[in-house]
Amino acid sequence: MDKNLPKVYANPINKTINNNREVFNSTDHYEVPKSENILKKINEIFASPNHVYKSEVLIKTNNEEIRTSIVGQTNTYLLTLDGNKIRLNDIVSIDKI
Repeated sequence: MDKNLPKVYANPINKTINNNREVFNSTDHYEVPKSENILKKINEIFASPNHVYKSEVLIKTNNEEIRTSIVGQTNTYLLTLDGNKIRLNDIVSIDKI
């Protein structure tokens, strides 16, 4: 092994460094968006052991309340047993019956 290693230039620091004066914590002000809560509830319904093919749910949208059986989900719609599609963005709440 060679003992003659190249010299490294270290730039001297001639000033005081104060880069830790302010601390920001975002966990105090974080709120889960409504759409994430709805998607979480829908995923829980589909993942439950009671959901085999369909689940009876009560869906509240911006305009109405719908009592129906859901059978599937796409990126933007919730699919019902009777062939209807409900937009995920329109859902205010969803509860399993």
